Amino acid sequence: MRLWTVQPYNVYETIEKEGSYRCKPELSVLLDCSQFFNAYDWISKQMKKRVGNPPKGVEYPVWAWHSVEGKNKRPDMRKRYMKVFEKSVLLEIEIPDTQVLLTDHTNWHIILNDAINYKANYMDDISDEQWDIEVEKEEEYYQSLSYEEKIQYKEKGWEKVIYTQAEALPPYVQATFWELEKTQIKKVWILEP
Repeated sequence: MRLWTVQPYNVYETIEKEGSYRCKPELSVLLDCSQFFNAYDWISKQMKKRVGNPPKGVEYPVWAWHSVEGKNKRPDMRKRYMKVFEKSVLLEIEIPDTQVLLTDHTNWHIILNDAINYKANYMDDISDEQWDIEVEKEEEYYQSLSYEEKIQYKEKGWEKVIYTQAEALPPYVQATFWELEKTQIKKVWILEP
């Protein structure tokens, strides 16, 4: 599977020196924020369930882009939302399909916010008024659940952000995998802030 990952330049240096890279939580900006632990623990659990266990000592996956603007293509790093703030690299990589988990980038933010992925989000041709009614009904049901049931319900709904290549994909798709090996790198672009 062709993917693109943006990494700090020192990650690229690590790959060049050691031959591979695995997520180092202590260096990740998002994993430094305790509000995101649930989301990253959940994606790791989904990776184990759907892709397999990580290599020894690996807790969290590496992230990449699969689709941008509905196409499996390299992200345009000139776009404002792709801007880097430190010397970085954009790596075009090839990872075996069986080692990758695909998720909807837009709806991933529901998980980051530890929120409910409402069923109404997946109803076709629904008016804003009907969406509000459906969400209110689901919210009432959710509030009637015990604490443990709420967690299970919410996490079950989060599974809707996971896709396979055989499905129609949303416009922005991210990919996670456990490890990036030097031999999987096909092209490198150096990015300056």
